[in-house]
Amino acid sequence: MLEAIQSGLDLSFSMGESARIIKKESKKNFILRGFGKYPPLSRKYFRRKQQLNPGTPILVGLKKNGSVSGKLRDSVIGNTSDSVLKIELRSLVVGTKAKSSKGKPYPVFVQEGTKTMPARKFLFFSQRMVRQIINTIKTDIANQL
Repeated sequence: MLEAIQSGLDLSFSMGESARIIKKESKKNFILRGFGKYPPLSRKYFRRKQQLNPGTPILVGLKKNGSVSGKLRDSVIGNTSDSVLKIELRSLVVGTKAKSSKGKPYPVFVQEGTKTMPARKFLFFSQRMVRQIINTIKTDIANQL
């Protein structure tokens, strides 16, 4: 596979399909609220979320007025001004540039945690997802050889 990639094949199709797989699986993560892999919210923040907007998922923040933000989620699973999607001949970048209301890189807070919030990954690459992506790339290479 490495030799085929180094030979200069155009893998932009499989890169696009891989982006679709990543977004689809990330959407499941947000819907399923992280498959139970997250540390619980602090009692104080959990109570606040329940009072202001009951049922708000763990990975979806609240605005100060209590409405759901969803900025991070929407940028990862959709196509917003905060979405990062760069498909090239042999590479792919999928992510987010969402920022907090104070202009801080919100994904870093979530991914690495803060003094008051434990880290909660919002992008997971399960073995199943990695296999799907590898098979997509292998098929693309085979179709071009």
